[in-house]
Amino acid sequence: MSADQTPRVHRLDSTLANQIAAGEVVERPASILKELLENSLDAGATRITIHLEGGGIDLLSVEDDGVGILSEDLALALERHATSKVATWEDLQAIHTMGFRGEALPAIASVSRLEIVSRAYGEKQATRLQVTGGATAAPEPSARAPGTTVRVADLFFNVPARRKFLRSASAELSRNQKVLRQIALVNFPVAFQLLQNGRALVQLPAALDADSRALRVANIMGEGFLANALYIEQEDQGLSLSGWLGLPTYNRARGDEQYFYVNSRPVRDPVITHALRASYNDVLFQDRHPLYVLYLKLPPERVDVNVHPAKAEVRFRDSREIHDFLFHTLRRVIAEQGGEHPQVTVPIQPLSPASASAMRSSVSRAYQHPTQRPLSAVQDGPGAYWERLVAPALTFVPSPDGSAAPTQELAPDYPLGQALAQIHARFILAQNREGMILIDQHAAHERILYEKMKVAVQQNDKQVFIIPEYLHVTATQMAYFEAKQDALQAAGLEISVAGPGTLAIHAAPKAIAAATYGQIVADLLAEEPAWAEKDSDAALADMACRAAIKTSRRLSLEDMNSLLRQLEATPRFGQCNHGRPTVVQFSLTDLDRLFLRGR
Repeated sequence: MSADQTPRVHRLDSTLANQIAAGEVVERPASILKELLENSLDAGATRITIHLEGGGIDLLSVEDDGVGILSEDLALALERHATSKVATWEDLQAIHTMGFRGEALPAIASVSRLEIVSRAYGEKQATRLQVTGGATAAPEPSARAPGTTVRVADLFFNVPARRKFLRSASAELSRNQKVLRQIALVNFPVAFQLLQNGRALVQLPAALDADSRALRVANIMGEGFLANALYIEQEDQGLSLSGWLGLPTYNRARGDEQYFYVNSRPVRDPVITHALRASYNDVLFQDRHPLYVLYLKLPPERVDVNVHPAKAEVRFRDSREIHDFLFHTLRRVIAEQGGEHPQVTVPIQPLSPASASAMRSSVSRAYQHPTQRPLSAVQDGPGAYWERLVAPALTFVPSPDGSAAPTQELAPDYPLGQALAQIHARFILAQNREGMILIDQHAAHERILYEKMKVAVQQNDKQVFIIPEYLHVTATQMAYFEAKQDALQAAGLEISVAGPGTLAIHAAPKAIAAATYGQIVADLLAEEPAWAEKDSDAALADMACRAAIKTSRRLSLEDMNSLLRQLEATPRFGQCNHGRPTVVQFSLTDLDRLFLRGR
């Protein structure tokens, strides 16, 4: 290449530079809405109204009652890196505002038809400034109460290649609503209104106390969330965590209802994500996601928010400290509160007329088939059957001394109460001081075994087999073993290949009887395990599930009460290893409501 062909370095004109910046800041209407809402919040707005047309593609307008922009500063606000929020390097090291780059407005103006109408407090009139594709018109007077209105029309009208990447109006509207939810869940004192094509879609009044804040959370997350969430407030060494943490039993197939804020800024961060996921590790299916709205506060100098063009990511000065604080705090909350107060919202309805009719028909059919009822009922008829077998059980019989007969203790002094019966060899029925409890016997035993096995592995408490337990396996099972043997070893199982198609189990955790491990390993290798190569916790959870009592096993009252007492002493006993509830509590109020008592 000759000298005259060498590319020359030149300065980009401001319009092209802004359009390049817009590629980082302005991805779609939702990213514009985020920037404009942050500007309104930084301006101290208490009321914000959003108008959309075509999902924000045709028009996106944000109107607030903030401090406004001085008329002489309005044109300057549309220049790159012009801002009122930072002035020195020290300001950048401890950012207290949502915005600070000074890039959003000029970037938006370069790819749309933008209009700003603003009036600062103390000014007699507002000022309007219009920008079309980066070309700025002269400011002109306008009428407006103090505050600012920004209208963004015809997004990407001058960059058709970018406009083609936008989704449908309904899809873009959904993204805008997601941004509004993110902002509204942390800025409770601010009232928000969202209108699409003139129709109000969202109305969120200002939430100035605890009850109204909870109401806003319920409006956004759904009423079921608050009924199945724990409100937490924890502090340690300058770190503060508060908000609503969803119970493991209340989960979703997607992680789209997870809101985490750092100093009131919604962020995505791998350190935070890993800590939160690990907190639910023992109580949630791997393909399920918890719900939460959590707020982390820390000194601004301990977090850097200037690491992403859209300010969606942060970098912590000490990421390990943040991770450990979140992990240990949330894990303790889930273990203690989630276990001690198992509560699952269950819709309770009285027996419907159709169900009652079906029951009566069943009784009638029983009398038509004598082999299905006691012989005495066949000989005496339905009326005598009632008199002989049912009525005596309902008769009050006084004690010999004339006092009332001793009654059963109605409120056993145990958290999970006293077992009364077993239902279909699957559930345990118990009563405690609050009311009635149903326990899934398999899920409960699974949680007990899992926690015992974890302790045994952590303490290296193994049972060594004097004579190994030999297990004959297929070629496929052998392949599964070779792929997962690191996880099995980490889970406390010492297994070797004893020959073609034969495995030898030499040692195993003491939590389970030695004789059961052969069948457990065979069951584990019956299909390819879903856990990762070195995921010992997942392997232990799988082993506990396969070793737990099955749903078809009948238990004596002594067995049931023994299971309840063990469950009460088990961490995170409210959920099994996969996130299903082990215990459902029905209060006396629930039961009274079921039978319409008090009406």
